[in-house]
Amino acid sequence: MSEIKDKLISIYEVKAGRDLRGNECNVKKYIHDRNRLHAFVRELSEREKFAAKACGSEQSTVFKINYNKKVRTGMYLEFRGDTFMIQSVDGYCWYERDLTLRAIRCKSEITDYEEYDEL
Repeated sequence: MSEIKDKLISIYEVKAGRDLRGNECNVKKYIHDRNRLHAFVRELSEREKFAAKACGSEQSTVFKINYNKKVRTGMYLEFRGDTFMIQSVDGYCWYERDLTLRAIRCKSEITDYEEYDEL
């Protein structure tokens, strides 16, 4: 099975910030510009889900993206209207080619505004 990165995802983190009036607020800070990231996406098989549950983790979806040093655990990922929290980031043998992200579906945090990184 080929791993074609044909799905679009967004990765962000929620940070505390200040609005124009100086009030504290939550900011949704994307790690990329307004264009979204391409990814290969698959659900875990029942065997993989059972093995993950036996180890005490609840991982449901695997995303494979191009290497990006900004990605880390605890960030949020948006895919087709759902929000996922990144549970693990695997950069196979430090080759800096691809990253495999394992994530679990969650509710998104309420934010006041969005910021995008410029490339």
